Amino acid sequence: GGLVPDVAKSLTDQVLRRVRDVHGLAHSRDLARTILSHAQRLINSLLGIVTTSTTFTTYPHQQFYQISGLLTGSDAITKVMAVKEDSRDLTHLINIRQLHHLDTRWVRAIGPRFDAWTQLGRDMLIIYPAKTVGSTVTIVGAKLTTALTGEDTALEMPNEYHDHIVSLAEIMLLAKQRDLTQAVRQLQRLSHALKTDTIPPKLHVGDHPAIVNAGTVTPPKQ
Repeated sequence: GGLVPDVAKSLTDQVLRRVRDVHGLAHSRDLARTILSHAQRLINSLLGIVTTSTTFTTYPHQQFYQISGLLTGSDAITKVMAVKEDSRDLTHLINIRQLHHLDTRWVRAIGPRFDAWTQLGRDMLIIYPAKTVGSTVTIVGAKLTTALTGEDTALEMPNEYHDHIVSLAEIMLLAKQRDLTQAVRQLQRLSHALKTDTIPPKLHVGDHPAIVNAGTVTPPKQ
């Protein structure tokens, strides 16, 4: 079951209609489709809807890892979303400052298991603490979605996110044609729509899981 995924032709028609260029005179269909390709990748990188996972080798006494190899190729990722040891999620720290607050001697820390991770720049991953033996983790990332190379190429993100993709492509085309007032207006609309979709799916209030629905958090009844 499930919906048949939209193909590039459908979204190309939509975005050209929105910028009042149905026949592709100001913007070719190829250009519109290329921009939709980039838009899908950007939206997926932000929301992390289409993911891929890979086993990553770790080494004794090492916390810093180059992940540039994960950022290229057919199964590339655009953003690390989670690092797991076996099935256990490591704590995601936003930056090195948080790691320093956790442990001022973190650089030399050795432990029996991994506890946390953070990303440094685009292609460096820090896994804390180091172990004395070689091991593995699973890296889960937002997938670099397939380029829309033809009119019948299917989008990888589910259909309910396609309005975001069309909206972002519309903004890019409006900016290209110097219609900046309308581009800003659509950007504000898209930003508001995306806020709803970037609410974390799991929040906790005290020891109780909270119920998250359409951006509102309702603590369970005591």
